[in-house]
Amino acid sequence: MTQDEARQTIHRAWQLGLSGAQFISALGAVKVAAAYNGIGPKWLGEDKRKKLGKWLKAYAVPCVIHDCRFTYDNDGSDAKFRQANDELDRNCVIVADSKYAWYNPLRYWARAKGRAIAQTCRIFGWSAWRDAYDEFRAGARNAGEL
Repeated sequence: MTQDEARQTIHRAWQLGLSGAQFISALGAVKVAAAYNGIGPKWLGEDKRKKLGKWLKAYAVPCVIHDCRFTYDNDGSDAKFRQANDELDRNCVIVADSKYAWYNPLRYWARAKGRAIAQTCRIFGWSAWRDAYDEFRAGARNAGEL
């Protein structure tokens, strides 16, 4: 993600009223761009994350916030992990609702798709959460902050 794309993402998060908009605004475009690696964990591989990114493009902004939570708001705990995934779930529903009126059946299909993203993160994301925490700790240790 480029810094310009990160600025656009921050702006879009505010427009949609997403939880975490203030958080990524405070981080700034440089940190947001650095944190986002596409939709999916690192262990999935770049090619698969690119494919997921195309298929789930509508949910990119919530996923950016989620990646920033993993990178910059991660204490390694189960509680924070659950909070990050619950926020992703809520934000994906907001995105779905912004695209379709309440009477459009596609709204509920889009909600289910977004909720599936969050549920997948709940089920398969713990190792990525812990890896991100370990990377943060290693970086802080090397910088003499621990």
